[in-house]
Amino acid sequence: MQIGQRIIRLILDLFGLIYISIERFMEYPNDREILGVSIDGDLHKMSRKQLCRYMDAVLPRSGFFNLQSTSKIRLGCQLLRNFHLVKKQLDDNKV
Repeated sequence: MQIGQRIIRLILDLFGLIYISIERFMEYPNDREILGVSIDGDLHKMSRKQLCRYMDAVLPRSGFFNLQSTSKIRLGCQLLRNFHLVKKQLDDNKV
């Protein structure tokens, strides 16, 4: 990894630690539905770390907590794409 990328990574990691330290005090009272998706009660009650551990338990490899935010979003997009492809194949087979 180039030295410039290492510095950027270090800064992002530092800001990430600060964010996580502060974010645990944030209350999210209105996120039982996020962007039109209903969130199950057990997921709603989990902390950030518990949610990441859940992701580690269901994904092929662990390490979700340590991913950068954009990588987490990219992974989420891929999982949604995979879900929709499977759903489409199931719907096509019904016809």
